[in-house]
Amino acid sequence: MPYADPFAFFKIPGLGAAVKPLFGDYLGYTIFPDHVEEVISAALFYHAIYIISSVVSPHLVKSYKSLSRRTQLNFDIHVVSHVQAILILALSFPLFGDADLTKDRVYSYTPYAGFVSAMAVGYFVWDTYICLRYYKMFGFGFAVHGIGALFVFLQSMRPLLLSYSPHFLLFELSTPFLNVNWFASHLPEGSIPFSVQKINGLFLLTTFFSTRIAWGFYQAFSVVNDLFLGGVDYEAVHPLWASIGVCVANLALDTLNVYWFYKMVLLAKRALTSGSGSAQKKKKDQ
Repeated sequence: MPYADPFAFFKIPGLGAAVKPLFGDYLGYTIFPDHVEEVISAALFYHAIYIISSVVSPHLVKSYKSLSRRTQLNFDIHVVSHVQAILILALSFPLFGDADLTKDRVYSYTPYAGFVSAMAVGYFVWDTYICLRYYKMFGFGFAVHGIGALFVFLQSMRPLLLSYSPHFLLFELSTPFLNVNWFASHLPEGSIPFSVQKINGLFLLTTFFSTRIAWGFYQAFSVVNDLFLGGVDYEAVHPLWASIGVCVANLALDTLNVYWFYKMVLLAKRALTSGSGSAQKKKKDQ
């Protein structure tokens, strides 16, 4: 029996009906009106964590106040990323055993899967906002990542490829290790023991390569196969540009992951050669 949407009870009177003409009828995101409150709530939830981190972190992390304003901002963003990764992985786990989703990998829908996807959309709305607001700090690559991920998960609100959501959310397995690596390289040396950094780095490289690159390219090719070799009638259910856009976005995201993995390997070699985590201190905030 599929899981139910745990927040189906939460409805803002009239909101679903208000967004349906544009998002549901005109743009074709037919399940978006049913989950719009969850998308908004998720975006606000993550922004609340971002604000709370800026207030609480100075009291929990002694060196927080000594960080530059730029690094403090990045610190708070990584706190949000950490919470999001753990939460979305826990929420998406039940979807792997959902037989209703596997019956039709392109068009299947369950209320719980819609909820999980809405949570992801809400996060990437927030992430895209942050990347664009602080574009000078994060640059083109992170903006492309935010927009691309938002576009892909937004298409699941048609629903389109909703069954793939848990498979792509597995990318987040590497995120906690990525965040620990960032904290270690930007907090004062010794804040995180180098032995812990080495173990974390090993898990980071392993999970990043296995989930974001190996698994990521495999799933991207599976999407292409299901969309273009599975006899899908595009115009009857969804526009062709949505399928092409998802494939292009997946390719862009996978390419970015290869580039970032290459950079991580170089930094890992430099850190091991220096014998401490200090080699990463000079790198630009990411």
